[in-house]
Amino acid sequence: MSLLWVVLVTAGSVAVGTSLCFYLLYQAREVDATVWILEHVICPIIRIIVLLIVVSQVYPVIDANSSSADFWHILGQREQFTHLVNILFLFGLVLGFLPLLNHPVFALPVQSSLTIALVFHWQYTPGVATLSLFPSIATIAKIVAYMLLAYFVTRELSIPLSRWLDRKLTIEGSVRLVSDIVYMVLQIPVMLIYCSFLKQQLG
Repeated sequence: MSLLWVVLVTAGSVAVGTSLCFYLLYQAREVDATVWILEHVICPIIRIIVLLIVVSQVYPVIDANSSSADFWHILGQREQFTHLVNILFLFGLVLGFLPLLNHPVFALPVQSSLTIALVFHWQYTPGVATLSLFPSIATIAKIVAYMLLAYFVTRELSIPLSRWLDRKLTIEGSVRLVSDIVYMVLQIPVMLIYCSFLKQQLG
């Protein structure tokens, strides 16, 4: 796995997904019902697809002989893709009502870890009954530390980067796009930590 490639895929997919949401909302701004559906259904699903793309790039860390194609192959079995999207969509709704966890910098690690756990469960646990999906205390501590670091880094970087982008492209309001990209890129270490924990169990 090339870390640079993962970062580029992450930034590109987030940029495309966020831009698509902005475009759709802009086109539907005069129809209230359509805007509600876009904000609460279509855009969350687009964000889930982006999350799956990013996770698929990191997931092969668990097995050096696998690739991102294997991740999608697992999701293609027995309608697992549909099940996973539904689970993440409902889980995202629940997180929206929870203080602190509804912030992207905290919600994304939870959703990405849940995605990795479910795919790992579908792939490995039928043959290995002793595997645990719940991370160790040390793993949780590392993840929480990175979540806090990501929060402060994003808070400090998003505004200056968005102002720079606004000047370069002669646009306004890029802070949301920049924040989304920074949030997702900074989740890569969290995914790597959790994947490493699962990998250790495979021996």
